[in-house]
Amino acid sequence: MMSGMHPRDEEIWRAIDQGRASDTFVGLGKAAPVLQIFNGAAPGAWVEAVRWWATYAYLQAAGVPGLASVRRDARCDVTLSRFLHTQTQARLALMGATRGLPVRLEPAKASGGPGDVRIGPAFIEVVTFAEDQKFQDYERFRQNCQRHLLALDRDCTIYWEGDLPERLNDDFETWKKRTEEAAQQCAASGAAVDVLSSAGRRLTVHPGTAPQGTTVTGDTVESDQGRRLLSKVCDKCAKTQGAGTAWIWVEDHSGLFHFPTPFAGMSLAAKTDALAELLGPLLEEYVHVAGIIVSNAARRRLPLPPDEDAPRPAAQGFRRGLPLDRVRETIVIPRRILLPDQTSLIARMCDGEATTLDWALGQLNVPGGVTSLLADSSTPHRDSPLWTP
Repeated sequence: MMSGMHPRDEEIWRAIDQGRASDTFVGLGKAAPVLQIFNGAAPGAWVEAVRWWATYAYLQAAGVPGLASVRRDARCDVTLSRFLHTQTQARLALMGATRGLPVRLEPAKASGGPGDVRIGPAFIEVVTFAEDQKFQDYERFRQNCQRHLLALDRDCTIYWEGDLPERLNDDFETWKKRTEEAAQQCAASGAAVDVLSSAGRRLTVHPGTAPQGTTVTGDTVESDQGRRLLSKVCDKCAKTQGAGTAWIWVEDHSGLFHFPTPFAGMSLAAKTDALAELLGPLLEEYVHVAGIIVSNAARRRLPLPPDEDAPRPAAQGFRRGLPLDRVRETIVIPRRILLPDQTSLIARMCDGEATTLDWALGQLNVPGGVTSLLADSSTPHRDSPLWTP
């Protein structure tokens, strides 16, 4: 069994367990093996947590410079944006090490101060791009409404159809009380009852079981994600002018790639062209930027899709399935006056990312890689490096 947690780890666990809205890890905190290895975690979440462990364990064993600073950031700041930032730094360093290159975390900039990661000749600055706050706020509101209605359904055989209210803020408690009264009235009378929001949106409670196709809908929240991304990358380009030649790596977490957005539904080739058109002009304006990379791995699929490449006139797209069920799409937009060695390095890293976990596990003396870890879900053996007395 795992040994007791360090007090700082307990503090991080409390932050996860309390479910602070924007501070929750990317769906994996409660499945991390150091926290709840025997609590029925999904295999994909287990493998993702092992990926994090293996990354940090290898970088520490290899004595990678700058790791202590990155680990300190990961432990002390559990906000989503910072967590994604530090994980991306570590992941990129491992990808570079897999290619046999020297890597350094928090390398010094030409103008002074720390950067994010250097892999061989390539200096990379990381920027995270998460879901718009408007989407996050409304999604929390929608989930609160749905949870409330489900709780009412448990007490009697009723179902809901129609529209959720607009965001009610201080009137939410009033709406909840009206739906409770409507549910009780419907259950007692056997007749449908309407609940109208202050804006006239109609939500109806019916007796019985919901017919197939019955829906409860909410607001359509709109946001110009392309403009948000352009603004964020432009800001990063301006801030890295003192770094010398630099690549900008954008780690997207359900921002531009968020499923409801039109961009998310495009083919890989279309996404590659769209991002090259959007971000290409920045490479002309900021001559120190060697290229811009946009990458997302929020989507999960099992079985994994086949690998796909999208070589386009101004950019290169990669889609790779990562063990066990993670799909990463990465689009590399190099500047027109190419740095061929660095561009080739970035392409090789993106092409071979699926092999990095098994490589790291091999370096850590875990024979058989991911497959061996999934072969038996029983308690880890005493000779496993994941077992702690």
